[in-house]
Amino acid sequence: MASDDTTRSRLAALLTGDWAVTTATPDSLPAEMPNIFVVALPGLETPEEQVIERLRADDQTANTPIIIASALPMVQLQSVPYASDWTIAIVEEPVQANVLADTAQFLLNPEG
Repeated sequence: MASDDTTRSRLAALLTGDWAVTTATPDSLPAEMPNIFVVALPGLETPEEQVIERLRADDQTANTPIIIASALPMVQLQSVPYASDWTIAIVEEPVQANVLADTAQFLLNPEG
């Protein structure tokens, strides 16, 4: 999920193979919620961050894994309240396909 079309397309293209990918903007979440979200976070206090906060506040999506892709400094990202949530992972931009896939696999199957 990203406001920027280019970023949204680039991240979606990184998930190849068995992944069913749905893209969305912060103001148009999919009707059917996915098993995992990938959110491109360009900054704090952005529409993308508001989506993360909304997902965590909603009982139906409170435990849905989220991967945050961002070029923000890690210390800044780790300071947000949701960063310590075990269902959230942060990957550094520019995201590498294998890192994104491995992170998604881990969040979806933390025990295996």
